[in-house]
Amino acid sequence: MENAVFALDIGTRKIVGLIMQKVDDRFVVLDSEMIEHRTRAMLDGQIHDVEAVAAVIKEIKKGLEERNNIRLEKAAVAAAGRSLRTVMGEKQKKRVMLDEITVEEVQALEIEAVQEAQLKLMQGNNQGQEKADYFCVGYSVVYYELDGQKILSLVGQRGSHIKASVIATFLPRVVVDSLLSALKRAELDILSLTLEPIAALSVTIPPNMRLLNLALVDIGAGTSDIAIVRNGDIVAYAMVPIGGDELTESLASHYLLDFDEAEAFKRQLREKEEVRITDVLGNETLIMRDEAIKVMEPVIKELSQHIAGYITTLNQKAPDAVILIGGGSLTPTLTENIAKELNLPLNRVGIRTPDKFAHFDFKADYLKGPQGGTPLGIAYYSLTSPPMPFMKVTINGREIVLWNIGEISVSKALLSSGLPLGNIYGRPGLGKTIEINGSIRVLKGEVGTPPVIKVNGEDASLETMLKDGDVIEFIPGKEGREAKVVVKDLINAGESDYVIVNGESVEIGLNIEINGLPAGLDDEVPDRAKVLIKRMDAVKDVLVSAGIPSEYMEEKVYRYYFNGQEMFLRWLPLKVKMEGKPVSLSDTVYRGAEIQCEYGRLRPRLRDILKDGQINKIKVVVNGQEITLNSRPREIKVNGEKADPDMELLEDMRIEIEKDKSGAILSDIFKVIEIEPVSSGKLVMQVDGEPAGFTTPIFDNSVITIKWEK
Repeated sequence: MENAVFALDIGTRKIVGLIMQKVDDRFVVLDSEMIEHRTRAMLDGQIHDVEAVAAVIKEIKKGLEERNNIRLEKAAVAAAGRSLRTVMGEKQKKRVMLDEITVEEVQALEIEAVQEAQLKLMQGNNQGQEKADYFCVGYSVVYYELDGQKILSLVGQRGSHIKASVIATFLPRVVVDSLLSALKRAELDILSLTLEPIAALSVTIPPNMRLLNLALVDIGAGTSDIAIVRNGDIVAYAMVPIGGDELTESLASHYLLDFDEAEAFKRQLREKEEVRITDVLGNETLIMRDEAIKVMEPVIKELSQHIAGYITTLNQKAPDAVILIGGGSLTPTLTENIAKELNLPLNRVGIRTPDKFAHFDFKADYLKGPQGGTPLGIAYYSLTSPPMPFMKVTINGREIVLWNIGEISVSKALLSSGLPLGNIYGRPGLGKTIEINGSIRVLKGEVGTPPVIKVNGEDASLETMLKDGDVIEFIPGKEGREAKVVVKDLINAGESDYVIVNGESVEIGLNIEINGLPAGLDDEVPDRAKVLIKRMDAVKDVLVSAGIPSEYMEEKVYRYYFNGQEMFLRWLPLKVKMEGKPVSLSDTVYRGAEIQCEYGRLRPRLRDILKDGQINKIKVVVNGQEITLNSRPREIKVNGEKADPDMELLEDMRIEIEKDKSGAILSDIFKVIEIEPVSSGKLVMQVDGEPAGFTTPIFDNSVITIKWEK
């Protein structure tokens, strides 16, 4: 059927389908049908039961097809919902000045402006706003520019710079997907998709009325849609999350009615002064209109306040007038309440019905009231605004509907599917900054991997162009792992060396601390940690690594008393040499050094502190020469008791040795010295100045004189 469209107004309470044809300058409704939902399959403008909504659409479609002997394959629809987002988008281009601007060129410019708005929306979501996948359900051109000057239309003009500014409207994709699913189950493809207030605005406030500052409010069962115009432009859209169903629910609650009975009661109040109702218990009651209005009054006031508040926020002031459409606009006292909230004269808030629309022909009574504006607007908008062709692609098993503007790349399809481009490539893992012995070292995380993209089973990229029906497999790149560092990763070559201890190779150890706490080579190092790595290259540290018992490396100082005099002995059981030279435990070893260790006794004995002469030797002076003689062992006493020289030395021992007893006699001198005899003369011997003989006893420090006299 030429110049005709099948339009569906899928509302919360009912669905209206109509076939509209453009005949010369008139828009003729050839046929229409309205069916109410049998259950509450929709709430607040969103489909909750896809099967139930699809069944009603199929029934309307079948009736229209049979009566008009046609086959309906595509439908123009409009979306509604609570989570409407509006975003401004702009796009400008350079072009060849001599060529006329075509409709297709303007259309492409508008869509690119919409894509700019979509990109803004996605970037806003990435920065912490609500997380949802959004789909553009419609847009309106705010203005065009040609070479820097605003102009009403670009088509047919010539210029080198063109610009389009649009206000794009987005709904969560779940809202749009449910709508498309219902159409698919009714065996319908989508012809065009717009937003309900955009469709209603197209017929209710035509361009010649938009110089005024007007607010259009379409009050439905689930939502109230708002559009603002001023100075010839459409400047804002919004949705109020409250509608006629809240009024119905207030009546149902107050009078104990089921929802359908309350809805019928509410509608009769528009025409009757009194209505008879039957509650869920079977009680019949006659209710006066004024009484019922008082019951609804709190909800009516709340609805008026919401509508006025949104209008004031969007317009920054009260508009010149407010135009109401939709079935909810017939609510008693609603116009008065809205006028009061906006501080407008009562005659500045009114209801506009389709019978006042120019160039429209229709017969159905349900299209004549204010609720007829939206279905008529959907059909009219589809006929007058060339519908964007849609294409369908499948991304990871999910069917996605896209506007087909000639060139759709994988990246654009992913963006439309709700995947922000910033998350497609795997991000690099977090690095670590570590302070090592006072120096800062930065260790990078693992690099992220690129995405895996296939189109129809073939390898592809983000730039690959798509066509209708393409199947995309997409696996996002994996994020790189954050830097993982253990202590041994920080050890430089040469920090760990080897030495030879008693012929065995021994590694020079490391003393490691992380943030002041001891750590091992396999301990993980956290970000911003302070790490201290010190070579344990003292002789003692190396010997500990070699397995030398620690008690052999403990130097002790013993205090004792010898013949009444206080004395001290420093004792180290281990004797250590490096390259054959004695070293102390605190000395530093060098790479490859050879160390020899000799174990001694853990504790000293008495003989380690007494000279041999103090026990079994004496010293005497013979003819002015000091000599040492063996003698019988002297008696040793420890703390007054007789002791053996091999007794271990203990702290504060009192040791005594007899000085006045000796087992040596004068003749023992001749064992160590030789005195030449004289042929004639007498041998004269003295001990300490006294005459002596061969058997005279001698002692330590005795002075002996031996000579020959003639």
